[in-house]
Amino acid sequence: MAKDSAEQTSDDRPRFQPEDILRQAQIQQLSLAPDGAAVVYSRRVIEDGKYRTNLWLVPWEGGEPRQLTRAKANDTQLMHAPDGRSIAFLSDRGGREQPWILPLDGGEPRLAADIAGKAKAVRWSPDGTRLLIVAPSGVERLSVGDPEDPTARVIDDFAWRLDAFGLRNQYASAWVVSLDGGDPRRVTPEDWEVLDARWMPDGRSIAVVADAEPEAGMRRLSERAAAWRLDVDAPREPELLAELPGGVVAVRPALDGSRVAVIGKAYPRQPSWADNHLYVTGDTEPRRLGAELDRPVGNVTTGDLVVRGSGVSCEWLSEGEIVAQVGDEGRTIPYRFEVSTGEATPLLASDIVSNSLVVAVNRLAMIATDRGRPTEVYAMEDGAMRRLTSHGSDWLEPFRRDPVRHRIRHPDGHEVETWLIEGRDAPKPGPVVIQIHGGPHAAHGPTPWLEMLALADAGFHVLFPNPRGSSGYGEAFAKAIHGRWGQVDAADHLRLVDWAITSGLADSGRVGVMGLSGGGYMTAWLLGHHPGRFRAGVSENPVSNWVSWYGGSDLAGYTDERFVGIGRLPEDIDAFLAASPFMAIHNNTAPLLLLHAEGDLRCPPEQSEILFAILRSRGVRTQLVRYPGEPHGMVSIGRPDRRVDRLRRIVDWFREYL
Repeated sequence: MAKDSAEQTSDDRPRFQPEDILRQAQIQQLSLAPDGAAVVYSRRVIEDGKYRTNLWLVPWEGGEPRQLTRAKANDTQLMHAPDGRSIAFLSDRGGREQPWILPLDGGEPRLAADIAGKAKAVRWSPDGTRLLIVAPSGVERLSVGDPEDPTARVIDDFAWRLDAFGLRNQYASAWVVSLDGGDPRRVTPEDWEVLDARWMPDGRSIAVVADAEPEAGMRRLSERAAAWRLDVDAPREPELLAELPGGVVAVRPALDGSRVAVIGKAYPRQPSWADNHLYVTGDTEPRRLGAELDRPVGNVTTGDLVVRGSGVSCEWLSEGEIVAQVGDEGRTIPYRFEVSTGEATPLLASDIVSNSLVVAVNRLAMIATDRGRPTEVYAMEDGAMRRLTSHGSDWLEPFRRDPVRHRIRHPDGHEVETWLIEGRDAPKPGPVVIQIHGGPHAAHGPTPWLEMLALADAGFHVLFPNPRGSSGYGEAFAKAIHGRWGQVDAADHLRLVDWAITSGLADSGRVGVMGLSGGGYMTAWLLGHHPGRFRAGVSENPVSNWVSWYGGSDLAGYTDERFVGIGRLPEDIDAFLAASPFMAIHNNTAPLLLLHAEGDLRCPPEQSEILFAILRSRGVRTQLVRYPGEPHGMVSIGRPDRRVDRLRRIVDWFREYL
């Protein structure tokens, strides 16, 4: 990077500035050729203030990557054809996400099918003659009259909207289209919401994940999906493949079609502290693999350098082996699961966050962040990673910081794990910012957030811990906040503050706190219940009032027997209120910056407005910043200029008040 584009530090390295976000590249998805000879992947960049995602190819043996698509569009969800000669992918180059096919031996992409609405996924049939597409059903659920200008919307179920998606006017269905011509044909019922879909090896049937029970959306919690087999050519009743007490989220047919692997939860009502586990079907009930693992199958680590579009990545390596991501103490590691014995073994020991993995001919490739390095494509060989690309992370190389892990003993007997990035030219003791992850059952890991780099280069020591409630440390650790959210995890954060002071890192009068979503909740909770411990705070997209959140969020019912450990509204209204940060925020005197995405359906804007009104009425320095139209995850997918503005305001706030 040119030196005149960023302020220089005393060691002649550039400081990371908010506008450096506009340089970000991110490798997001990949496909491994059937013969294992090459990897095709998508790479997102920012051009003219907009995201552009194109396809690239790199040989398995290494070499210079080659760009395959160049349209000013977003090309995603890619998959090699069975013969390896073409790539199917989704692209918005026609105005909305549709399936396209790109010949790898040269030529332009062609539209494979015209699907009404935005397609979500595309997969080749085993013989390469058809495509399986997940896309809207084409049947309106909510609108009365013209869907473009409805007379009314009639809502009967809880799951009628979804953050970053909007109104669920149509369920997602599985469609099949022949590449020889013809119109796409919907093969799942219009009232099924398809969460996952895969071809069975016979090429005549598919495995889908959906809730097929009558009035599925009428339950207060999200649908309890199961895995089903459907014949795509003959009208037969769906065959139940597997069901779990807490529902199925993904299905993977075995290579010979004799069984399927499913990922889901073992507990009814899908408690949020419960991990997803891996199961295989057999003669009786699904059998769990890795039963002694006590770790989630999937990526639970968050951050704007971590790609979570593939939260569950799992594939059959052979008839007797499955590889899958496993969340382990902030990391996400590929594991091998032996089907016959159920044994689970890590494929490597490294501080990485694996975002997705693919297999072919006993080869495994993955996208991962390696400590402070953003996503790249790696080949897995003999228990080691071999990097195949560098243009997912070269933009950040001048600013790269590898966090240092610390384990802090708590008086209750457990350890609180935290990562530390020391502030550039910052004194000891000096200003410290604690960044709290959301969820609350997510995790921080060895990959920092961009705001952490900006704060560290602005002279703040940054701590980002995994307190009780975090995933990846065993279900008991995650469940520890059950019924006591805002209490035991607050105790862990306060222990971290004490450690930072006694270790000589933090100036006791210059400690700040910040967080998003569940982290925004905890920020407001700490400021109100422990006034004076923190000098300033930034709360982003928080929950402040569980009562109004209960009726206003797209996750209606999510609090039931989860965060506050009680039954339901209105019977337990006092307990819901007691767990709400707005009830104590009047105690706070620290300056508080409130950031909120106006299009957030997960934690609606009024959650910040409540805190703003209370604090401003008491004369406490408070500022509310709203970002028009943005969803809950604006930090990663928001309009680039808004992401820059957000980061600049965070740094400036702590500069002013710490």
